[in-house]
Amino acid sequence: MSYALVFRAYPDVDHMAPLAWRLLEEGEDVHAIISPGYEPESDYRLRYLARYRGFHLHRITAPSLRASLPWALAFLLRHNVRLVAVEWGYGLPGGYDRLRSAKGVEAVLRSIAGSLLRRSDPQQVRTNFTVAARLLGRACVSLPHGLSVKLGRRSEGGKLLAGPYDWRDRNRFDAFVLNTAHHRDWIIERAAGDPAVVQTWGSLRWAPEWFELNLSLAPHYAWPEPADRAAGSAADRLKVVLMVPKWANFVDRDATRALVRRLSSLDWISFAIKGHPRPEDGSTDPLHEDPEIDWSRITDVTAVDSVSVIAAADVVVDVGSSIGIEAVMQGKVLINPSYIHDFWTFFDEVRDSCVIAGSADEVVAYLRRHAAGVPHQVTDEAYRELLRRGVYGSQPEPFDVIGTYCERVKTLAHPTNRRQ
Repeated sequence: MSYALVFRAYPDVDHMAPLAWRLLEEGEDVHAIISPGYEPESDYRLRYLARYRGFHLHRITAPSLRASLPWALAFLLRHNVRLVAVEWGYGLPGGYDRLRSAKGVEAVLRSIAGSLLRRSDPQQVRTNFTVAARLLGRACVSLPHGLSVKLGRRSEGGKLLAGPYDWRDRNRFDAFVLNTAHHRDWIIERAAGDPAVVQTWGSLRWAPEWFELNLSLAPHYAWPEPADRAAGSAADRLKVVLMVPKWANFVDRDATRALVRRLSSLDWISFAIKGHPRPEDGSTDPLHEDPEIDWSRITDVTAVDSVSVIAAADVVVDVGSSIGIEAVMQGKVLINPSYIHDFWTFFDEVRDSCVIAGSADEVVAYLRRHAAGVPHQVTDEAYRELLRRGVYGSQPEPFDVIGTYCERVKTLAHPTNRRQ
């Protein structure tokens, strides 16, 4: 059977490639549609998938007819694609509930016109394939391009988002898939989610078998030697990387900058900073704009893969991001500087999974202990609980995440099993 996965950016590949891998392992045909603006040649995961005979990569450049709805329709027909998978996001407008109605015809005409006018928009390709699947009666699922570890805002009594929101458009997918149970509960309760459509399947990205394969595939990163050798080489210093937070997620920018200034002043650590893989959310620009931050003492590793950087580091400083799961699974110490943002997360609840710091002083105090040979140890209980909630969708173990995704998309791909 033939499947099409639409990739717009790095995180989409990160979280959807494991499904492509399993489908290919089972002898299926997988078509990877690469949206304008993403460079697949440098992606080690796509290079690995290209070794399979059933893998077909289709790069779309813009503006071109390939970025239009008519091309997407022809593509699905030509390759007999039975299921389309796209990243999280908007679904179809209301007119698509009744295609033969006046509203339905209007919705289709708007989609065609929009696809011809917005061919330079990377998200338009996703829309085109979502619409094309509906028009041709093919299944379409929306898959996670990330993992929400946020449970609520501290300042608002634990509420994640107040709402209510009208997200009924998501109900027009055959499945709108989440990796955590709490996220599904919120969408059903506060965003008009249909329980039959909004489903929790777990996290492909950190399913143990993919985690091990991904770690082995990621390119090696050699931690750079410091410019100032007076305090010793990189091997003599504690290697610390800070993951830039999403600035719009109630992050205290001043506290973040102060922490960066503090860590970069320590001669006994080798300090690196990595921007978010979606630059529009968490670039290093706000840090580069601070004249008091001395970048001669910092290595900017934004261009390096997160898996590779974490593998080379001793300590990962991260707040509110699921990349902390990667750090814990790799056996690296995770510091959660919870004071620089307003969210309560898995890492705050599963306390032994990381070092929780309430100030810059506490961050530095832990680093001194680590450098002195007393690193934090994650308990077995904390490790299992973190994976249960963040990876296994709160399902009882053993839970085969990748097998679940593969089985369910195969089931949806058969016309007799689709929701009408």
